[in-house]
Amino acid sequence: MNTKYPGDVHKKQRKIVAPIFSVPQLKSVTPIVYDIAEKLAGVLTGEVRTKSSSFFSKSTVAPNGYVESNRSGVLDMSEWMSRVALEAIGKTVLGYSFDPLDSPHNNPYTSAIKELIPTLFSLSVLRQFAPFLSRLGPAWLRRKLVEWAPHRAIQKVKDISDIMDQTAKGILREKQAEGAGIEGEDKDFISVLLRENEQAEPGERLSESELTGQMTVLIFGAQDTTSSALSRILYLLSTNLDVQKKVREEVLAAFVDQDRLGYEVISELPWLDAIIKETLRLYPPVPFVRRTATKERTLTYSSTTSDVVDASVTVPVGTTLFVGIAGANRLESVWGQDAKEWKPERWMSGKNPALIRLPGIYSGMLSFFGGGRSGYRFAQIEMKILLATLLRRFKFSLTQDEIIWNLSQIISPSVRRTSADECGLMEEKGLPLVVELTDAQ
Repeated sequence: MNTKYPGDVHKKQRKIVAPIFSVPQLKSVTPIVYDIAEKLAGVLTGEVRTKSSSFFSKSTVAPNGYVESNRSGVLDMSEWMSRVALEAIGKTVLGYSFDPLDSPHNNPYTSAIKELIPTLFSLSVLRQFAPFLSRLGPAWLRRKLVEWAPHRAIQKVKDISDIMDQTAKGILREKQAEGAGIEGEDKDFISVLLRENEQAEPGERLSESELTGQMTVLIFGAQDTTSSALSRILYLLSTNLDVQKKVREEVLAAFVDQDRLGYEVISELPWLDAIIKETLRLYPPVPFVRRTATKERTLTYSSTTSDVVDASVTVPVGTTLFVGIAGANRLESVWGQDAKEWKPERWMSGKNPALIRLPGIYSGMLSFFGGGRSGYRFAQIEMKILLATLLRRFKFSLTQDEIIWNLSQIISPSVRRTSADECGLMEEKGLPLVVELTDAQ
């Protein structure tokens, strides 16, 4: 999670939130993720057989030799990964279904989440004034200023924020009315969070606004990044069919006598683990983060030109810093000369040089911002269950469409195509992949 509260407030929140991502709690919600993954697999099987949501259009380019049948079809896997990631986080975090997957997708919260990042990105210049505005009078005045702002994107952000806040408050109050506190037994994270909050000392408890804020951070922080990572992994497996085959064989062997694997077993599958780690390293969903210095620091350059005398720089309090996660994850000094290549096998030997040079940082990379991110274990187990379930039942391959990965606060795919009037190029959001049923179906 990435919050911007003062240090003492943040510590209080982490103390309450940390237990919901403990290993025992993750084990308890694993069956929920399996339920969602299996439902998605069933829905995709129906989509392939009926072509009810085929991504084909006049401008779609099918792969050479592709013959459409009732065992294969072209589906927008980016859309499906977005939907399943939201449903997984909704059910496990809130005990709430945002998207049953087998019906039209029209939940207003879903639309709000998908529109937030692009809208915020369009306000990059105005966002520089946010620290000043946050100190401008009481909350009601700031709200009025936003309502009066004659800017379409600002009004859209306000509407999106209202939808997310109202949804979180509604779910929280519903949970409280159901008694999801100390006496409750629900396994979803928000029920556990409410129990932890009630058991805390009065001065350590989170207010309703803090609870709803944590809910929004959990959902928003997990949905977009997870769907982006899953989309990229499916694309890379479609590009590297030999690796896809190895992962599928590993998964099929592990599931040979059972429908579901336990938390420890699926966590330790080498190839499944390797493709996730290597994708997060080379293609982090969040390519950079912005931070503000709260203390003056002196930073030493890692390398300099020969004519530089002072190899350090002082960073004053209040300085805005941009940390390049993708750049740090591709340093040849850490990862070797093949740092810019997608090579899952680098994780197979157990001799990853980054783990030696950067002890204490998750797998030697900054994809989880280098600190103890509360939800990284959940993100990993969620992706592993979803990928294992899909690879058991489907084979994925590329169309001849050109896929573009758009640089934003969160990376997302789109298709570059010739416009309808054939006078130029256009981009359409999505990741069309050929989805084929395996012999097991």
